[in-house]
Formats: sequence, structure tokens, C-alpha cells
Amino acid sequence: MITAKFGENNFLNQQIPRLYNRFLLTFARDDTCMEYFLCDRHTGKQISKTLIVSHEVFSGSLYVSKFYPELYRQINCKYLSAACFYLMVHHASSAFQLLDQCRINLETDQAVFLQFYARLQDFNFYIKYARPVDKVYLTGNYQKKSLYTDFDEIIQAY
Repeated sequence: MITAKFGENNFLNQQIPRLYNRFLLTFARDDTCMEYFLCDRHTGKQISKTLIVSHEVFSGSLYVSKFYPELYRQINCKYLSAACFYLMVHHASSAFQLLDQCRINLETDQAVFLQFYARLQDFNFYIKYARPVDKVYLTGNYQKKSLYTDFDEIIQAY
């Protein structure tokens, strides 16, 4: 079940149920690493297997080492990558028992930053370091929102 306080984050209120209705997100945990798998809810076909979030223990932050949900290859999936990203971070921060406002770090292409991560308003990503060959190291914040998600329904152990 997915609910939120009235007036809170309409974007997530719309996109997470759309993602939930079409896809199932499963995960496997290995110590400080969570790997997520995105599957078609109706056919069981795996859409993505390169979704990895790690807990950086000393800094108390999350590191998104791989995020390629492959949803752009599916029909009518605009904005679902954002919902998938939010759910992964929300789930991982909860699983690793990180405090509200933990840091999220990742490395990506500068174009991907501009087209995707810079638009994720819930995370306030910014370029912390420029890397060679148009790569950038991003950092942002995770803040728990009033969005309630029943993870047993949405994200299941693999």
C-alpha cells in the first residue's frame, strides 16, 4: 500500500503506484551491499539487474554504484526510473538504518547528471568533483518524506 499526506510530493504519489502496478523490485543483500532486480510484474521477465547500492560505513552514506533500470526500453515508462531510484534509496537507507538526511554519492556521465539526476528534486544532487572524460562525482541528500511504502508489497527479497 502506498499513501502520503495530502499535498506531499505529488510526483512520487503518481509515479510509485505506476511502477508498482507494472513492475516488481526485488533485492539481495550481502553485508553492506544491496543489489536490486526489476522485473515485469505480469510476465516475471527481468528488466534490469544492474541496480546496486552500498552502505559506506565510515561516512554513514549510500553509494549508488550502478543504476541502469533499462525502463527506457519499455512502453509508457516515462518518469518510472525516478520512482525506482527513490524506492531503492528509501529501502536501502531503511535497511542500513541510516539517519534522515544521509548523503548519497555516485559517479555518472555529465550528460546523465543534467538529464536525470539534476532533475530529482528530492535529492538535491550537485557535482562534487569533475572526473576525466565528462564524468562527474555527485553528492546529494536523502530525506525521508511522508510517503509511506509497505516494502513487503513493493520490494521483495530475491
